Amino acid sequence: MTTLYTRTWDLKESLSDAEVVEFWRFCVEELAPACEKVEGTRSMKFYSGAGALRADLTVAWEMDDASVYERALHDADLRALIGKFYAGIDMRTTDQRFQREITQQLVHALSG
Repeated sequence: MTTLYTRTWDLKESLSDAEVVEFWRFCVEELAPACEKVEGTRSMKFYSGAGALRADLTVAWEMDDASVYERALHDADLRALIGKFYAGIDMRTTDQRFQREITQQLVHALSG
């Protein structure tokens, strides 16, 4: 069942402007392409709200099902990239969600 994983966050306030640019280069040039190679990934995109690429940030990772996330965490190379991502974010501001796509099949399954 199609699953959307989202994480919202702010970057660490201590990051310099150059470090912010490096963080975003890493996200779009390394992290997203690596995650998109995980079987079952449909897309990974980053979004910025009113926080000038420092705050009010979101990653949206669309996958075939939630097991894609688990497979990604078991990949040692990808786990290292995810660790580098976490090193730049303020964990006090973060939230994550897994949401299932509402489909005809889901409605039928719920209605018995």
